[in-house]
Amino acid sequence: MDPLIKLEEILFIVAVVSYLVSSFLYIWYLITRSDRAVKLGTIILVLGLAAHTIALMLRWVSSGHAPMANLYESLSLFGWGIVLFFLIAQHFYPVKVAGSLVVPTAFLITSVAGVFYEGPQPLVPALQSYWLWIHVTIAMLSYGLFALAFGAGFFYIVQEYLLKKQYQNVVAAFVILLAALGIVLGLWAGSVWAEPAKVADELGRIDKIYTGEDTAKILGGAGFGLLIGAILGFVAGKGASRPGFSKRLPSLDVLDEVSYRAIAFGFPLLTIGIITGAIWADQAWGRWWGWDPKETWSFITWLYYGAYLHTRLTMGWRGKHSAILAVIGLVAVMFTYLGVNLLLSGLHSYTPT
Repeated sequence: MDPLIKLEEILFIVAVVSYLVSSFLYIWYLITRSDRAVKLGTIILVLGLAAHTIALMLRWVSSGHAPMANLYESLSLFGWGIVLFFLIAQHFYPVKVAGSLVVPTAFLITSVAGVFYEGPQPLVPALQSYWLWIHVTIAMLSYGLFALAFGAGFFYIVQEYLLKKQYQNVVAAFVILLAALGIVLGLWAGSVWAEPAKVADELGRIDKIYTGEDTAKILGGAGFGLLIGAILGFVAGKGASRPGFSKRLPSLDVLDEVSYRAIAFGFPLLTIGIITGAIWADQAWGRWWGWDPKETWSFITWLYYGAYLHTRLTMGWRGKHSAILAVIGLVAVMFTYLGVNLLLSGLHSYTPT
């Protein structure tokens, strides 16, 4: 095995383990408010990000192209972006507690990337363009910012309910969040378990043909994920409903500001990502826009976040309204990013970006 590839694998594992350990420390900080825990968690998270960065660079060198050509590389880059933007936000805002949600999310994404690991492969003709790394990098950075907005928005909702002593709503918020996450992970697990037939046309579009058994596996995974997520959400919600828990969270103003700024920076990046993707599509397939499922859902996501900014800047929507939109927005992002590739057919089926 190429020494660079071996070193990349080791550093990637170091990053995943670091994110896992850091996740526990941030969650422990949420529970105990231990400064030692969050300081150690931050140090380990920084070290994990450094290892992850070097792993991505080694992947680039060993493959001869930007590490964005398959599901492993793209998921790895997505997780890297989430950690990077969280650390930047933590440096400027008192949002350490958000790490108890954001860091585990990054860990889940990078660990799922490991499941799809494959060695460096030559690029298919459509991906042999410098627009690859430009388009994908910008898109992944915008996704990372939207994930940060999601975390801040969720804790805004929880904090408001806590301040109003609406503890049943706190439990409901955690149940809905973790149940939704369970469904997403279950759909992913089911889609991996299922083995649909794949047929490529002359343009490279991958058509997936699902049998009844494949569909049952996917729906079964979603149902199991829903059950486990709901149970975990109930336990977490009960824990968060304890008296004094609200003092462990940032103020509503801080959470609102972080969520808004993350989307305010992420939206123009998503816009540029879509534009560069259109340029790339024209070079690869001879048309700027073809309403491919990925293109369609990218446009839907763009409209959604555009509506978020519109309602905030012109209609005065702030606080809970904006927080709910920020939380729901990540659903559109994740379906655009993963759902389209795993469940639908199109030109992007061979690459998740």
